[in-house]
Amino acid sequence: MATAGVLALGLSSCGTSPAGSSEQAGPTSSPSPSVEAPVELTQASFVEELTAAQSEAETVHLTMTYSGAGAEAGGLTGAPLEADINVADPENPAMAMQMDMEGETTDTILVDGDFYMNMGEMTSGRYLSLAEAAESDNPMAGIFGAMGEIMQSSLKDMDPAAQLQGMDGAITSFEKTGTETVDGVETDVYTMLLDPAKMTGPQVDDLPEDALAQVGEMEMVYNVDQDNLARKLVLTMDLEGQPLVMNGEFSAWGEPIDVAAPTGDQLVSLDELMEGLGG
Repeated sequence: MATAGVLALGLSSCGTSPAGSSEQAGPTSSPSPSVEAPVELTQASFVEELTAAQSEAETVHLTMTYSGAGAEAGGLTGAPLEADINVADPENPAMAMQMDMEGETTDTILVDGDFYMNMGEMTSGRYLSLAEAAESDNPMAGIFGAMGEIMQSSLKDMDPAAQLQGMDGAITSFEKTGTETVDGVETDVYTMLLDPAKMTGPQVDDLPEDALAQVGEMEMVYNVDQDNLARKLVLTMDLEGQPLVMNGEFSAWGEPIDVAAPTGDQLVSLDELMEGLGG
């Protein structure tokens, strides 16, 4: 079931590439409404227009929840994932994310290429620097180093251009299916079907060869505002006969986001962590 979770997490981040640092607060105001009436998106223009709008906005808040039997089996249900993401500098991502899986809450901060993880009681409410842990003489350093490499690799899942372009060739059906107000914002609703076997890019590159064969046809419903910014995304997929639904909500486009690295007594070393665990 983890396959569906990884794929859904990647797809949900279309256009939310984390970027910036503690000194990069992003734009000072939300993107201004278009002067001219927005042009209705088509299958041919959808990827290009959303990519351009999201890159210009630079910052966003993402809320994501999972439901369905597939989500329950994969341990993806529970409190939503919340993330503040800055896309100002694609070469230097910044993100603050909180995720709850099976009752365990993890806070993750990304600043200047280093991941800091607060795993609640396990880290005594403090943050572990994965980069520093990897350089430790502790025998467990290799494990945390590998964890850091995996998370660094996952950053490409947040690249807006790669995400959208990767699904472009997999769209088998595209239709504007109405309008809807999302958090007071008028949006157009676009419904599309995707063939996962035709997907390319970061959301599928690291999956096992047979992983996508487990995923049936996917339906994606986007709510897009007049600035071509996604306001809501509902992704429905089927994994070995079990439905999984991912609901993503996007807000605060273009608003300042300041992500700072933890310091001082906010940090825990790998030696302290292992001592506390009795290791």
